[in-house]
Amino acid sequence: MPKVWSWTLFRYGAAIVAGGCVGLLYGRLTLGLLSVALGLLVWQLYNLYRLERWLAAGQITEIPDGNGVWPPVFAKIQFIKGKAKRRGKRFRKLVKELRASTEAFPDGGVILNGHHEIVNYNQAARVMLGLKNRRDRGQRIENLLRYPDFVDYLNSPAERQAVEIPSPAGGESWLSCRLIPYGPDQMLLLIRDVSQRVKIERIRRDFVANASHELRSPLTVIMGYLDTLADDELFPESWKEPVNVMQEQAVRMSRLVEDLLQLSGLESGQSVSKGNVVDVGNIVTSARKEALALPEHPGSIGVEITSTANLLGEESELQSVVSNLVANAVRYTPADGEVTISWTVDADGGHLAVQDTGIGISEEDISRVTERFYRTDGGRTRQRGGTGLGLAIVKHALRRHDADLEIRSSLGQGSTFVCHFPRDRLTLS
Repeated sequence: MPKVWSWTLFRYGAAIVAGGCVGLLYGRLTLGLLSVALGLLVWQLYNLYRLERWLAAGQITEIPDGNGVWPPVFAKIQFIKGKAKRRGKRFRKLVKELRASTEAFPDGGVILNGHHEIVNYNQAARVMLGLKNRRDRGQRIENLLRYPDFVDYLNSPAERQAVEIPSPAGGESWLSCRLIPYGPDQMLLLIRDVSQRVKIERIRRDFVANASHELRSPLTVIMGYLDTLADDELFPESWKEPVNVMQEQAVRMSRLVEDLLQLSGLESGQSVSKGNVVDVGNIVTSARKEALALPEHPGSIGVEITSTANLLGEESELQSVVSNLVANAVRYTPADGEVTISWTVDADGGHLAVQDTGIGISEEDISRVTERFYRTDGGRTRQRGGTGLGLAIVKHALRRHDADLEIRSSLGQGSTFVCHFPRDRLTLS
């Protein structure tokens, strides 16, 4: 037991004994004991009252002197309150520094609660989104950013990493929005200005489209002259083979120009209307016939359609998707291999798959094969007649139909390309 408590108990015991002795002298032993006990009780109540008043006042202005239990108690309370005060000061300083650092971020940050209501935001978010302190705090973010793509992303953030939208502040600014978990039942909306990248991408797309248009006319003239020379019976025999090679390269260049024009149109990123019904069975059958008409193709090209559901979208773009995937599979599958085109529907949506038993793709190349002009083996691809744009066209065409491309492959084991369409792109009509 601490010394102060031992000494206090000894004093209280001595006081009670003394009170009993005095009461005994006067023949009132009980009264003497009760008087001392009552005095000690009043003293304790008085100190409790002072403690409650001092705590209610927010600070202890005086620490009682003397012996006993109460002065150490008061001193301990004063020490704890001082320590808490110093800790609170450090915490407020830390919060102030954190706020200053978030205000210095070039990217915007908006804290949302479980109902998508704005809890707080930094200066960059205020400028990018045109937010007002009193008016917009507590508002649902979808009431301020009413873009369909953003609302879909807000309701299903796991389906994509980020979404790009025009800035609500106006002008030609574009913003990249990304949601990440932040605290219990909260989300942090990160906003980055990608206007420069979008502008450069638009310039590049316009340049490619314009250059492709300009190449069309001279290519048509060159191909016309080459066809005339090839059909001329008086043309020297020694020149026929070079002319044939030039014709092949001109055709390849023409196909490249057409692919560039198509890709430039698809890169607009706008979703295709759901007003047109596309017969999946027809486009799959057509792609199979095109593959079988090629001079070289695998011995088996099969079709597996397990659903009568069709798609809503643009038929020419979906036909291009299937044709490119099938042509890609045929190009890299040997004559004794197999290519299978399948269409299935489940609770998640529609799934159009092209599976082959070809040479496959290495794991490090899978994430890049949909880039324009990317080649896992340039020489091999050129020999097989590829332009390097087929899978890029597939990716952008699917994006316009709110669909995703999944690639499963390994070297020497073949490849499977699966197009996942959402349920709202399906129809039984």
